[in-house]
Amino acid sequence: MEASGTMVFVPPCVMVVMGKGSDPAAELHANHILADGVPVIRRGTGGCAVVLSPEMIVVSFVVLHKRQQKSAEYFRAFNRTIIRALSDQGVTHLEHAGTSDIARHGRKIAGTAIYRNRRLVFYHAVINAAGEANLMERYLKHPPRTPDYRADRTHANFVTSLAAEGFRIDLSAFQNGIETEFWRTFSSLTGQEPVTPNT
Repeated sequence: MEASGTMVFVPPCVMVVMGKGSDPAAELHANHILADGVPVIRRGTGGCAVVLSPEMIVVSFVVLHKRQQKSAEYFRAFNRTIIRALSDQGVTHLEHAGTSDIARHGRKIAGTAIYRNRRLVFYHAVINAAGEANLMERYLKHPPRTPDYRADRTHANFVTSLAAEGFRIDLSAFQNGIETEFWRTFSSLTGQEPVTPNT
């Protein structure tokens, strides 16, 4: 990407995505993954392995700016961006939880990660729209690193979805909301007016 901006997409199939430093032996139930023919890929951001499915929504932000802030500030700012866009869809009681999660009533509804270098910050979030935790239980071991608020809960007891919480979102409207809220956040973080490829 040559400019700051956003992308929203829905994964086309079930897959396992490992973090940059993930240890497959420590994080994956390889026998189940192989038996089910599930693809496994490795991303360039940190964090533990996750399961993606067509019942999830992936949101990515890129900010090109030489004067950067701490990662914790980006996590909070970008999580608030997503929370505002979901709130516009009627989703209530969302909050930033742990280092980088979005939760509702103490249960995780989105996980996020960041990659950064001297010229850009790349953030992505996986929002669980309607995914079932049984796939996480089948393919992922209990992660070696967990936030305090997880309190050692299993995937099934820790993770929830928008659907399980009683919410349905319109993807097109959500995409538009993300675009609007991202540029609001961009201006707040950088002090710049939005700069897009068409301006």
